[in-house]
Amino acid sequence: MIKLCKSNKSYDELSKALKDNKIEFEHKKCLDKCGMCHKGPFVKHHGEFISAESVEKLVKKLKEAK
Repeated sequence: MIKLCKSNKSYDELSKALKDNKIEFEHKKCLDKCGMCHKGPFVKHHGEFISAESVEKLVKKLKEAK
């Protein structure tokens, strides 16, 4: 399951992109990765943190990881 931090600066855009791409995820108040959280879009997927330069690139990575 993909976990998305509500404090991430890309939270709104990323949650919409995940919904639009029918990728299941859950909202978390905090994932304890504040440095990553304030840099750009990231998620926790199967215990591993995945980040990208943009929401679009992160969604692409997640689709490839399925």
